[in-house]
Amino acid sequence: MPYSIYPPLGFTFQGQRENNEDSVYPEVGMATPQNRFFIVCDGVGGAQKGELASHIAVSGFSDYLNAHTASDFSEEVIGEALGHVQQKFDEMLAVQHLLKGMATTFTLVAFGEDAVHVGHIGDSRIYQIRNGTIIYKSEDHSKVNFLLKSGLISAEQAQNHPERNVIMRAIQGSHRDTKIEIHSLTDVLPGDYFFQCTDGVLENVNDDALSQILGSEETNPRKLQLILNLCDGNTRDNYSGYLIQVANNELADAAKEWIEPMQAMAQNADNTMKFKPVAPDTAAPVSPPETPKSNRGLWYLGALVLISIVSFSIFFLNKNKPKLTVSEAVLPVVTQEIDTLSSVDTSIASESQSAPLTAFPVVKVPPHLSAKIKALKKAAALDSAAVPFGGVTPNETAFGKSKKDTAASAKKTPGR
Repeated sequence: MPYSIYPPLGFTFQGQRENNEDSVYPEVGMATPQNRFFIVCDGVGGAQKGELASHIAVSGFSDYLNAHTASDFSEEVIGEALGHVQQKFDEMLAVQHLLKGMATTFTLVAFGEDAVHVGHIGDSRIYQIRNGTIIYKSEDHSKVNFLLKSGLISAEQAQNHPERNVIMRAIQGSHRDTKIEIHSLTDVLPGDYFFQCTDGVLENVNDDALSQILGSEETNPRKLQLILNLCDGNTRDNYSGYLIQVANNELADAAKEWIEPMQAMAQNADNTMKFKPVAPDTAAPVSPPETPKSNRGLWYLGALVLISIVSFSIFFLNKNKPKLTVSEAVLPVVTQEIDTLSSVDTSIASESQSAPLTAFPVVKVPPHLSAKIKALKKAAALDSAAVPFGGVTPNETAFGKSKKDTAASAKKTPGR
């Protein structure tokens, strides 16, 4: 499984030397989490020789490894890369004999598919630190370390030994063939640090200081700055290196614990806002809810039937009842000559302009009503001559009042 890393932090400083003979890959400020390998070299030979040697080693290894994938970062491939670099040295020495004696140390940290491959030559060092504890530390190919492992000197004596800068291995060309010490580290956890550096850093940064700084709660840039503070102004040699931390994938897993439930909640909320799908045709039809029954309809029906019966009875009775004439409706049942009533009916017909008169039955008028009837006839004749049809005079039609009323109102008007 490929490893992911946080943004790598590289550095290279001249120290108290006249020039900087160290080289790093990628160049400082150019590294990204997409880089799969990192190189730190410390040139040997002084002046231009050491600077050129470290540059040839960095460019030769990077060109060769970039042509391979992370799954190819095996011990065999790294050995082939070393052969490629030594050939570059040979080509340079063939052209310029004065460069004979140039050499360089070498450190490599390569993130493979299932392991982190580390390799080194000389006294430049590689650390793996987890929670402030050193998990792995490369062994220097130096004379002092050889004496220390042999038990000829103590650890205290090794720190100030006069030959502490003498190395037993270096890249010089095929005439001085060398080997890379390679280890494939599989015990790698998120949060682990890999720190590779030249021996100039180790002049003032020991294992305890490095463990304490990288085990603190500071940010990675702050941790690197604390390391450089120990070197600044105190280191005689050039000092360069790379600080790389394996990405903490547990943070991503923890984020999923609350991101995924929130996404699920948002999805559920979105679904509740959508219309429900229409039931397929094969679904059983749904019957509408049954309306509660009531006896009110029977009352309405009974009332309607009763009203119909009453209306029909009234109509039937009126139809069979003898019709009353005008004289029957107004006058009591009397007997009189038919011609007398005929004249009354004629005057009524002329006033109302109605249909032809209907014959009335012969009635006889009692003597005490005869005078009243004659008076009514005379009054009806006078009114018919004075009031036209409709009963409205011209004055009332034009002004709404008679001439008498108009004259009376004129006398009451002020100013006349």
